[in-house]
Amino acid sequence: MTAVAFPSRYMPNDLAAVADPLRTLALAARDGESLAFTQLYERTREQAWRVLYRVVGHSPDLEDLVQESYIQLMRALKTYRGDSRVSTFLHRVCVNVGLMHLRGKRRRKEEQTDEVPEHATDERHDPERAAQVKQAAALVQKALATLSEEKASVFVYHELLGMKPEEISELVDCPVNTVRSRLNRARQDFTEVVVKLKRGEP
Repeated sequence: MTAVAFPSRYMPNDLAAVADPLRTLALAARDGESLAFTQLYERTREQAWRVLYRVVGHSPDLEDLVQESYIQLMRALKTYRGDSRVSTFLHRVCVNVGLMHLRGKRRRKEEQTDEVPEHATDERHDPERAAQVKQAAALVQKALATLSEEKASVFVYHELLGMKPEEISELVDCPVNTVRSRLNRARQDFTEVVVKLKRGEP
């Protein structure tokens, strides 16, 4: 889609904003510019897909979760002031949507799907490897579903998305030391749950 020019009030006016090319689109989308939100979606959809895939794995609901994330993003942008990166909003929304999905699956006691999404082609020609990856992913997702929201989110940001505590601090809006503390507790709880699951304990 051809880029659309938006009013000057949406243009970056400081170095931090210039560093985030999505800022203009986010501000315009916040103020009801539908074309801006469409462009924002097109430019970030793959990023959203990757984040959700890290959280929920081989899920037949992945595409639905991407769409749900953008519905939630549209609502979250109402509070966007342009002083933080748009990817910060996107990551937070996608992780929250993914974790809610996992908790819902746990409550419904649904089994992990065998379907492999078209993006995940690395193990298609190695059935044994694919089975191992799928089993490991299912274990991670079940363990994540048992953690509290605070612990699960920092665990996903750090362990699955590779973010630093300083970045996570911005995402969860709390001090870096608090993030580190939550992360340590999350690791301990996660390890305990994984051990129990491997033993077949509920």
